[in-house]
This record gives sequence, structure tokens and C-alpha cells, in this order.
Amino acid sequence: MDARPVVPRRARLAVALTFAANGSVFGSWAPRVPEIKAALGLSDGTLGLALLAPGAGSLLTLPLAGGIAARWGSGRTTRWALVAFFLSALPIAWAAAAGEGAAPLFGALLLFGATTGALDVLMNAQGITVEQSYRRSVLSSFHAVFSLGALGGTLVGSVAAAHQVPLLWQFVVLGMFWLVVVLPVSAGFLPDPPVPDDEPRPPVFAVPRGPLIPLAIAAFAVLLAEGATADWSAVLLRDSFGAGAAAAGAAFAAFSATMTLGRLVGDRVLTRLGRRRAVRLFAGFGAGGLTAGLIVAELTDGPVAIVAVVAGFMLLGAGISITFPALLAEAGVTGARAAPALAAVSSGGYSGFLVGPTVIGGLAELTSLRVAIWFVALTAVLPVVLVRARAVRAG
Repeated sequence: MDARPVVPRRARLAVALTFAANGSVFGSWAPRVPEIKAALGLSDGTLGLALLAPGAGSLLTLPLAGGIAARWGSGRTTRWALVAFFLSALPIAWAAAAGEGAAPLFGALLLFGATTGALDVLMNAQGITVEQSYRRSVLSSFHAVFSLGALGGTLVGSVAAAHQVPLLWQFVVLGMFWLVVVLPVSAGFLPDPPVPDDEPRPPVFAVPRGPLIPLAIAAFAVLLAEGATADWSAVLLRDSFGAGAAAAGAAFAAFSATMTLGRLVGDRVLTRLGRRRAVRLFAGFGAGGLTAGLIVAELTDGPVAIVAVVAGFMLLGAGISITFPALLAEAGVTGARAAPALAAVSSGGYSGFLVGPTVIGGLAELTSLRVAIWFVALTAVLPVVLVRARAVRAG
């Protein structure tokens, strides 16, 4: 007979739906980018600068969200952040409809990124609270639900674009739908574990300290690999290995598929192996898989090389699938307070996601993209080196 209480199950559903809502709205935006680029008459370079705004906005609020959750609780503040997240999507549609160039779009995306970053920290903090109530890993499944939500949102955005549905209506309908679904069940969010009275209040601005530093650097490496794969894998296949338009996206598709599948089964793996051991094994597997694929691609040509690159990114996706959720969960039990520790490690991770594509582009400019992509394989192995077998509790 299952002895787990009913309350954590309800909380788990509430957190899962919050992750799905976040992924859905975030994913629905991507298919509308080309039409916004055309409507505003933006060049590739100007659009690229505008698309840096969400990452920059996230980095502004990630370190602050941990202190907010520590003071008012991750459950309450997740509800606030969810509403703010949906509202912050609306100025994107207004900026696109105004047709006044890149500056309003940049400001709208900066605001959207700021609420996204805050929501990421807060919902992960509540996820760790739920995980601790279960006494086993559940955070990886939440990240899998985010990926599935993003996939569903991408489909919604694509259909809306095909039928010329105004972006404002797309965001309004999605936002209202998820608020109606999530807010009632969010009453099931759990209170965060009590903190001793003699413990000092957390800093307002969370930065990695002590044993959180290697976790933050490992998170930086993992999300650098994810960001670089998203932005450069198709270009690598098309320009460096001669893949056609249809095949160019195969590497990122394979990467995304194995990442989602890995996260769906990740909780069982993390429970069996332990977070730190699993991070080391999976990160090593992912880095080794990409390295093997790139080596085969260099030694061959034509379709064989293309298949090798796709297989390399597929193995990388499987390898890092559980790594970022595991690093966040480890931060939650390593730091003196879960939310500020999460914020500190998340800031490292999202810094990698933000700068990774730029680093690869700069290296490709100096050498070639075939050479620059090796930087992804090298950084992907960093969690193996940085994450020790045993944690040392901060504070």
C-alpha cells in the first residue's frame, strides 16, 4: 500500500502544471519571431540583439528571486510570479503591433525575461520543497513537463501564425487558460521547510558562495551546451557538412527528444544513483557522445558525417537531460536556504545559456564553426570535474 500522503501529490500536480504553463507560453513565442522580424523590418543583427533581452532580463531577477522566496515562501511567490509572467507577455505583442522598431521590442522582451527568470527560481524552489516531502527525486519530471509544455506551445504558436491569429490574442488565450487551470490547484503548494530562528536572513542578491560555486560553474557549462546546440547545430550541419534544409534541424530535434525522454525517466535514475554520481556519469556520457560524433564526422564525409553529428548531439541531449535539474536539486540541499542557493546556481546556468551562442560565434569567426563546436564538447565535461562525490553543506 502506498504510504505517501495525499497533500504532496496535489502539490506535485500544482508544480507540474506551473512548469507546463511556463513552457507553453515560452514555446508559443518562438514561431512568431519571423513575422515580427518582417513586420518591424529588423535585420538579422538587430533581431539578434533584441533576442538577447530575455536572457539579460532573467539575469537581473534570478539573484533577487531567491531572497523573495526565502522571505515570503516559494508557494505564495510562485503564484505572484505566474500572474506577472503572463501579463509580461502582452507588451511583446503591443511592441510588435506598434511597428516602431527594435527598441520597444527589446524593452518588452527584457520585461518578459525578468518575470521568466523570477518564475524559474520560485517554481523550482517549490519543486524542491515537494521533492523533500517525497524523500525521493521528482524535480527532473517537472523539467520534462516544461519541455512538453514548450513543445505544445510551439505547436500552438505555429498554428496561430499559419492562421494569422494576432499575437496579442494568442498570449491572452494561453494566459487565461493556464491561470484558470493552475491557480485553483496552486492552493496545494507546500510551505517551505522551517528555518531556525538564529539563522541570519538571506542576502537580497544571491551569488554563488562556497560549495555552491562548483555547482554554478557546472550549471553554466550545461546550459552553455544547450544554448549553443539550439542556435548553432543547424548552421553546423548546413554550412559545414552540406546538409539540406530539411536535415539541418535534425541535430537539435534529436537533442531535444533525448533530453525530454531523459528527464521523463530521470527521477528514477537520480533516486537509484544519487544526484552527484548521476551528474558525473551522465555529463561524461554526453560529452563523450558528442566528442565521438564529431570525430567520426571529421574522418568521414557526406551523409555519414551528417548522421554522426546528429548522433553526437542526440547523445549530448541524453547526457545533460538530468544534469541541470539535478544540480538545482543539489543546490537546494547544499545551501543553507533552498531558494537563494537555487538562485545562485540558476544565475550561473542562465549566464551560460546567454553567452554560449555568442562564444561559439566568436570562436567560429576566429577559426571555423567545425572547430568552434568542440568548445561545447569540452565545456560539457566540466560537471564531471567539478561535482564531487560528496556534498559539503554551505553555511
